[in-house]
Amino acid sequence: MSDEATDVRCLPYMPLQIERLRKSKAWLRCKRKPELAFYMMNLWMRAWHEVPAGSIEDDDDVLADAAMASPQEWESLKVEILHGWERRDGRIWHSAVTGIATEGAAKLRKNKNRTSAARQALADGRSASVTESVTHTVTSSVTEPATKTVADPEGKGREGKRIEIISSSNDDDAANTAEYAFEAKTIRLLAKDLANWKKAFPHISVEAELWALDEWAGEKGSRWFTAVSGALAKKERDAVERINAAQAARAMGGEARRRSDPRI
Repeated sequence: MSDEATDVRCLPYMPLQIERLRKSKAWLRCKRKPELAFYMMNLWMRAWHEVPAGSIEDDDDVLADAAMASPQEWESLKVEILHGWERRDGRIWHSAVTGIATEGAAKLRKNKNRTSAARQALADGRSASVTESVTHTVTSSVTEPATKTVADPEGKGREGKRIEIISSSNDDDAANTAEYAFEAKTIRLLAKDLANWKKAFPHISVEAELWALDEWAGEKGSRWFTAVSGALAKKERDAVERINAAQAARAMGGEARRRSDPRI
């Protein structure tokens, strides 16, 4: 991370490297003039919570205020107080403070990445749990009307097809978890979850529906998976109802033709 991007304002403390400070020439000068330590520490603390961290605006009034020194004290001691600072880009920089801040920012990023990974693992676990519960819900809500109405009017012909989510525990499926098979802004599914939904909702284009539902799913927060599965189940039921209505209409039309034409 560059100096210009370093921001550790969220850290209420600044690590103090004791031995490094005690052995420094700056602290040796403070032994002869103890008031220097007060001003120097104030500048270090001010620079720690500046952005970029480790720097302060190069202006005497600003620096005197940061050091908590009177204008007269600042003018007489600023050369000694600012020993070890360097000027660039209209600011003064302290290499020790900047280095410690860079290390702190790196730890913050590491912790943030670790937290994100933990949240993703938790979300994946919840996704798998919800998938199991959807198996029962979708099977009971979608299969029953389809089973009752797919057969022809005389009760002969095809039997209703049972619609269910198939959860595979085969080790070969492990490869499917390496990356998302479907990824929009909110809706992101592993290959096995996408396959399960396609098996559960065979009468709709699942991926097309997912793209259409993605913005709406974002409003549901962490409950988007359950909300989307319910929306897909409703669309599946609507599709089955349209298919059944079309089949019934064709059957009624055929019956009407048989009645009107004795040759049939």
